[in-house]
Amino acid sequence: MSPAEQDKLGAARVVYIVSGAPEHDRKGHPETAARVPAILDELKAAGVTAERQGGKLLQLSNWRAATLKELETVHCGKFIRSLRETIETKAPTVVADFDNPDENTYVTRASFDAALKASGAALALVDAVVEASKSSQGSSEVSRVPTGYAVARPPGHHALHAEPMGFCLFNNVAIAARYAQQRHGLKKVMILDFDVHHGNGTQDLFYDDPSVLMIDVHEDRVWPGTGQLAETGSGAGRGYMINVPLPVGSGDAAMKLALDQIIKPAAERFKPDMILISAGYDAHWRDPLEHQNFQSATYHHVLSGMRKLADKLCGGRLVVLLEGGYSLQGLSEGVAESFLALLGEKPIHPHEAGRGTEPSMEVVTDAIAEVKALHGL
Repeated sequence: MSPAEQDKLGAARVVYIVSGAPEHDRKGHPETAARVPAILDELKAAGVTAERQGGKLLQLSNWRAATLKELETVHCGKFIRSLRETIETKAPTVVADFDNPDENTYVTRASFDAALKASGAALALVDAVVEASKSSQGSSEVSRVPTGYAVARPPGHHALHAEPMGFCLFNNVAIAARYAQQRHGLKKVMILDFDVHHGNGTQDLFYDDPSVLMIDVHEDRVWPGTGQLAETGSGAGRGYMINVPLPVGSGDAAMKLALDQIIKPAAERFKPDMILISAGYDAHWRDPLEHQNFQSATYHHVLSGMRKLADKLCGGRLVVLLEGGYSLQGLSEGVAESFLALLGEKPIHPHEAGRGTEPSMEVVTDAIAEVKALHGL
């Protein structure tokens, strides 16, 4: 962060980084380079610009890519070197061929650098938010601590210790969690993942670790097939993995119920020192890959709630990382609503009635009740 950016940090409500990786792209692939420009266009249309928001919105331009040593806090060094060699010698090619109905994980010659920058964006935002929280210690106005948001790709939550997977090369949120602990001494990190697909990579990396609480809200029984209710962690980490598989077709009411009855009480019991969010927007009703019915404003409600939770529990330390979202309209509207929530603005995308068939609230309530009973919430 430059000295000028450092001076502006205290006045900001949202500090963000854009890492669009335009050369990490494959024609016809859902995880397209067009995603970030679509988001930026919608942010402008929604008035989420420095000109409209003044000092409340700060874009960081002076940040670095993650180092190999930082990647190795969660990934195997042999895997990292092998992936780099593959990209340098064989790209463009397919680097993973899992049973994935949504397309394969791809690379181009630019992909390794793009992935390092996406991880680096997460680390820079952790630095910025933690630094701002130090400056506000002793103040009753924790809302002065900005939320960090990385509009960065490729995404990360499917990446495993030694494998890329599901459009993901390096697990950005896991790297950020370890960085917060090791660089800044934050002992307990909470991760919320509301991508429509289960964050299997993140779960695997922290499955036996009681210092990381992961709550994953996703569509039940879709790819990659993990994230079932009984997956609660192992050893010392048992109970620190909370999976919330929502019934097919779940929408706004289901997500609000999960937030109020699972996410909030679990966070309050855990008392995190920082909250990280894997923010996927592919549960939107417009998204072509799966079958949920979130509205654009659903994300406003969730991010507003998480901001309040971070203010209450961990001095406002909250960083949001982009994951999935493959309808350009659904994705961009969802991200815009997220920014508006974090800026304290009202939602601007009205609910669109009659979009898909949602399960009865009895079915949703029963699913939530199972999670609550299993985890004592």
